Amino acid sequence: MKQFWVWLALAAASIAQTPPRRILYVTHSAGFRHGSIEVSRRVLDQVAARSGRFAVTATEDLSLITASSLSGYDAVFFFTSGELALGAGQRAALLDFVSGGKGFGGAHSATDTLYDWPEYGELIGGYFDGHPWTQEVAIDIEDPDHPATRGSPNSFRILDEIYQHRNFSRDRVRVLMTLDVGSVPVNVSGVNRTDGDFALAWCRDYGRGRVFYTALGHFDETWLDPRFQNQLEGALLWLVGEAPGNASPRGGSAEPVPVIARGAVVNAASFQAAPENLLAPGTLISIFGERLTTGSTMTAAAFPLPAKLAGTTVLVNGRPAPLLFASPRQINVQLPFDLGPGEPVRISVRSVFQSSGEEAARVEASSPGIFAVDGDGRRPGDTIAIYGTGLGAVRPPVPPGVAAPAVPLSETLVAPVVTIGGLRSEVPYSGLAPGFAGLYQVNAIVPPGLAAGPAAVRIEAGGRRSNEVSVRLAP
Repeated sequence: MKQFWVWLALAAASIAQTPPRRILYVTHSAGFRHGSIEVSRRVLDQVAARSGRFAVTATEDLSLITASSLSGYDAVFFFTSGELALGAGQRAALLDFVSGGKGFGGAHSATDTLYDWPEYGELIGGYFDGHPWTQEVAIDIEDPDHPATRGSPNSFRILDEIYQHRNFSRDRVRVLMTLDVGSVPVNVSGVNRTDGDFALAWCRDYGRGRVFYTALGHFDETWLDPRFQNQLEGALLWLVGEAPGNASPRGGSAEPVPVIARGAVVNAASFQAAPENLLAPGTLISIFGERLTTGSTMTAAAFPLPAKLAGTTVLVNGRPAPLLFASPRQINVQLPFDLGPGEPVRISVRSVFQSSGEEAARVEASSPGIFAVDGDGRRPGDTIAIYGTGLGAVRPPVPPGVAAPAVPLSETLVAPVVTIGGLRSEVPYSGLAPGFAGLYQVNAIVPPGLAAGPAAVRIEAGGRRSNEVSVRLAP
């Protein structure tokens, strides 16, 4: 037993003494020199100290890029510019270093360098092609599971100089985050991309090695932003092999198109398609199918609800609709409130740059479904709360995707009929549930004459009936 404890102590000491991974941070500027370089060095030292799993050596000395010098490092990270004076042997050493199983990364102008070396452009994933915007922008996370983006907000705003890239293809890289083009004017001078694809961070496998790039980093404030620092820490841990992450390309030209299953646009509460696929304005609907995202699953984290999750948007009559949840097989989305009864509806899913076929539906004033009932233990004369969707227009109106206010309450234009245990109930309130988007709350009074035990609750509105949900009444 004593030998066991000695062995355990030695093993723990061995683990504690494991040296941190080493990263060579190259900030040589052969072109424009960014003022944020000095701050970036301090920040990476702080990130490394906080992590305790890697150490950063900053240098301007390009002579360190040799096979012999690189053998002492686990990753190289560039914040460079211009045509770096790297000889043929140095270039080969860097490629061999990465393809042999090590990491290579870059920030901001790392794509604005070595234009005379096409293999470098392939390594990092693209070349700088101008910066049409220097302003606060919105950025969407496409892959929330990679170490570089894990824990990042689904969408966030930041002030930076925003790059576009050429010789870039999703067929070769896995995009981690991208510019929300709705946050910038896309018709300004200098916009060269015509596909609207402004990827701002990506990763890729290179031989047995790993590559990461982020286009952010122009300003001191970017490097000092905790969100950017967290992304850098995750990316560097991945580059040195300390954090697993998938770098397989997604969303490229060979990506199969998303498919909406036949008849699979349904009320999100009941999971039932109304007769003739009738859906009410403002309804929360679920869309089922295949490849509805390129692989990621994301849930909206705040109101107003976003128009894109995991790189996917849902178009209702050609307009993006607010999303609550997106996964490869299911999307939850809110229909607009301004759809008129009888109006045809065309619903399609766009995953990055691949679009599904359209699913047809028609608008009905009401098409109720029940999620849940808060009513167990109630007695006749007590009030139960029914939560559902599909009760149609409200007054005062609330924009889609926006949380309903508590003052004033938004009540339904169509008064629902509620039955509990087959008996009609008095309904003192029917409207949007405060603090939520697309969720309705119907308060109903348990009618006299009902015995203790289970009782079925149902809503009827506009001639359409909901699913039934059981509530257990008290004696």
